[in-house]
Amino acid sequence: MKRQLLILSPLLFLAACAGSRRDVRLTSEPSIERALDIVGSTKQGRPLVQFLYKNPVSFEYSNTPGLCHKFSLKTETIYLPLDYKGSDLVLALALARAGQIYRLYALTGMAEIISEDEELGALFQARLAVELNLVNADFDKAGGAPEIKTDFCTYVLENSAYVMAQARKKALSPDADCQRPRETLENQRVWLEKTVRAINDETFYQLLYERDLARVKKGLMPMSEAMKNDAVLRSLPTYTVYRYQRTFYDTQSDIFTRFGEIYAGEIRKDASWRAAHQADIDRAREEFSNCNL
Repeated sequence: MKRQLLILSPLLFLAACAGSRRDVRLTSEPSIERALDIVGSTKQGRPLVQFLYKNPVSFEYSNTPGLCHKFSLKTETIYLPLDYKGSDLVLALALARAGQIYRLYALTGMAEIISEDEELGALFQARLAVELNLVNADFDKAGGAPEIKTDFCTYVLENSAYVMAQARKKALSPDADCQRPRETLENQRVWLEKTVRAINDETFYQLLYERDLARVKKGLMPMSEAMKNDAVLRSLPTYTVYRYQRTFYDTQSDIFTRFGEIYAGEIRKDASWRAAHQADIDRAREEFSNCNL
């Protein structure tokens, strides 16, 4: 009965959000629309979907390889694997993870998606899978969806720390098709400190240019934009560059601090949720006891 209610409850969610949805459309794909409705029908996912409608982003199917989500931050587009189209529930999990990552990116003001976003996205996806009461057959409909199923099994059979460690390992592994490797917050901090030491020479220009080149390599930015950014910065008067450096450092420091606070808060939220839903986790553990981790 619980499972049936979760599938039917999107109708209630549609009615509640009718005002915002009248003018905003997040996708043209019926299957992705159904996945959005499923996410919005859950206690975990409802705030996320409301955020996405207030901060619109487009969801589309990816036409490139890789069973992973991809982001075009400049066009505010999220690409989901077409392979998950066979199961609305599994597609909902993929959408929820990508949507949560985008939400964290938007809230923190980071310039790009980083490893820590992926870690928190993995936890969010697993909690949603528990709430949706998924069974093995749901994954079978999506070709097994091993990337999602493994993370979910890790969450219910192991613990959150291991899920995060696996998500970080994946995020840091090279995979151009999936816009990896990601940066880490610590790497970003180290890089920012280098910009301070570069104030009296041209290293500052090179640091920003090399960062843009890394984004080009991961498909996050066209080469033309990286070259334009470099040319514009180098054309500025020296005094303007110094002022830009100081403002840039202060702004980035604030962003990193805010991200650290949000990151810690999300981990506390996950720990609290696990403690409150141990019975649900136990039921999922029984269903997926044969997972090969």
